[in-house]
Amino acid sequence: MSNDSSNESVVEVASSTGSQVVVNLPATTAYPVSPTNEGPVLPAGMECGFKNLYSGPEDKRGRYKWLETIPDDLGKPAEDKESAKWALIVRHVKVFNDPRKVLKIHSIVIQSPLLKKLLKKVLEGYPGVTTSLQRLEFSGRFEPLIHRWPQLKKAIANEKNEETKKHAELLYDVLEKEFKDVIEEAMDMWENRVITYELLWTLFQPGNTVYARQDGQETALKLVSGKYGRNNDGVCVFWLTCQLVDFNGSQWGTQRLNLSIMTYNGTMQIQKLSAYPIEYHPKSEEIQERLIERGGRVEALAGNHYKAYSGIGWRKGQFGQKDRFNIKGRVVIDTASWNRFNPNSNVYVTSLGHSGIDAAAGLGSGQNDDDGGDNDDNDSDGYNSYDDEDESGMPLDGYFPDDDEDQPQRTPLTKEQKLLCTPLLRGYALKEKQWLNLFVNCVHEIEFSSAAFEALVLPSDQKELILGFTEQQRSVSKFDDVIEGKGKGIIMLLCGPPGVGKTLTAESVAEEMKAPLYMMSAGDLGLEPRTVEQKLSNILEMCTKWKAILLIDEADVFLEARSLHELERNKLVSIFLRILEYYEGIMFLTTNRVQAFDAAFQSRIHISLDYPDLSAESRKTVWQNFLKSMPSSVEHSISERELEKLALIEINGRQIKNALKTAQLLARKRVQKLGFEHVKTVLDVTQHLHKATRETDQQRSAIFM
Repeated sequence: MSNDSSNESVVEVASSTGSQVVVNLPATTAYPVSPTNEGPVLPAGMECGFKNLYSGPEDKRGRYKWLETIPDDLGKPAEDKESAKWALIVRHVKVFNDPRKVLKIHSIVIQSPLLKKLLKKVLEGYPGVTTSLQRLEFSGRFEPLIHRWPQLKKAIANEKNEETKKHAELLYDVLEKEFKDVIEEAMDMWENRVITYELLWTLFQPGNTVYARQDGQETALKLVSGKYGRNNDGVCVFWLTCQLVDFNGSQWGTQRLNLSIMTYNGTMQIQKLSAYPIEYHPKSEEIQERLIERGGRVEALAGNHYKAYSGIGWRKGQFGQKDRFNIKGRVVIDTASWNRFNPNSNVYVTSLGHSGIDAAAGLGSGQNDDDGGDNDDNDSDGYNSYDDEDESGMPLDGYFPDDDEDQPQRTPLTKEQKLLCTPLLRGYALKEKQWLNLFVNCVHEIEFSSAAFEALVLPSDQKELILGFTEQQRSVSKFDDVIEGKGKGIIMLLCGPPGVGKTLTAESVAEEMKAPLYMMSAGDLGLEPRTVEQKLSNILEMCTKWKAILLIDEADVFLEARSLHELERNKLVSIFLRILEYYEGIMFLTTNRVQAFDAAFQSRIHISLDYPDLSAESRKTVWQNFLKSMPSSVEHSISERELEKLALIEINGRQIKNALKTAQLLARKRVQKLGFEHVKTVLDVTQHLHKATRETDQQRSAIFM
């Protein structure tokens, strides 16, 4: 070997194998010489080679030392080139505590390419099985083969290739000999529609449809897998991992749901299990048709919908419990806004993809062979496209598009997907002001009152102005400020004494336009400036999206003139002035203290309507309207002349309603028709309150003038 003597030197040393190894060392480095004159001692890690060490005998604690010599008790590997020629490798282990056998099959390795080809069809879509592997191994209870036992028998019977058939019959004979008792026992139980806890695994085949009740609602789910385990209390259970179809506000997809069956003794009727294959339901076809019809209603309610609701709604509490609410009123169904305002309870789904629910659930074959032929280059057993989404259903880059953004038209759900639809909707209860999980069976259409706006006691031209103004603003709101998004909304101020119809105006306009009405008061926001701004911004954003009518009753609480001494109130007023500037919807403000409003707010009002005290003619109309709206079971004998007498009494609309309600109770107590004398009795008793109220109003007016 030739080297430049000025840069390095050549040294021959003995390697661990006894041969000579030539090492090039820098000439400028001086290495110490071994005491045995075997050559220089190399620095750590400089010798090119490796040294084998072997574990020695273990002590009682399983500890051992590393040795340089190979253990004497080593044998040859059981699987080598000689064993690779066999179609199957069947491994056995000893059996204890079973007098019927001394050995059982531990695992089977499928080495035959012909058998793999046949099993590819038999196990198509079975999760966790990839038949194209060089070593296809089954172990444990051999669930894939037992679950697909009928398909395996059929495939063997229809196989035309003699060599493939021999290999398949060989596997069949091995399995039948080992699991004959289990298969026969399970089939006997299926025929009698009962099952033991130990054989539950034979009943639940991945890909099957499972029937269960969730929160009292009938539900069909796609089974992904089943296994024995324990729950949080340490009780033995059989876990079912299932999937159902849900909507995340922009697209349909699947969600995972874990069900459990508690351990039990002996046999149990299959239909009494907490979850079972839907074909064992006594009215299987009927229940499936009903669930498909319900899924169609869930699909129709995807997006933003204003509906009536009567039933239970729930949400997760602080400690994970379900807080239930009895809802009877109007709701806005909107999953996209649910995700927006409830980030800790977001609805995450895995996209259905192009191959439907089976692919999303991990049950599809991933193949595109329309003719069912073989395509070895397209082996994707057990793997499916998830449209680049992870298993948790989290969207790409953490982004959830709004349902009103430019989205491609959603593909209609298939019958199977409708069958697997969740019974839950996410919506906002307007009366309770709560985001809740709602049940689709409790949703129905709203019966709008067509007479509400007509019953409003206002001049006809004023009513026409209010209704026309709000309708046009709601349908075409394109006017904008110099700054984008500023000044798009409409703010209407309704001022006047109590009981003259200010609140009724906003309610009747919303009823006439069939739009949601969001009624906001001081209690909804609180008085802490740090929380008021966030709550107010959320409410305005919701109302804008839903094209709702926003009513702020007694608005003077927040919009009272600022002063030098009330800094906290000044903060609230500043927050309102700034946020309302960017509101894009329709807002009604009511007050009977318009003089107390901050001056900066006056320029933000588009229309201001003054409601004077009711005239005698207006009061008569109010009396007539309330009498007409009384239940048909309530009769009255109040004449036209008596109505004119009642109209002369100076009370407001709310007081008229209260007087009639009290008079009706008095008439029922006396078992009489509602008459003038009942109303007069009530008014005489409460007249002192009406007089005191008028005196107080006059004093307040004098203060603010």
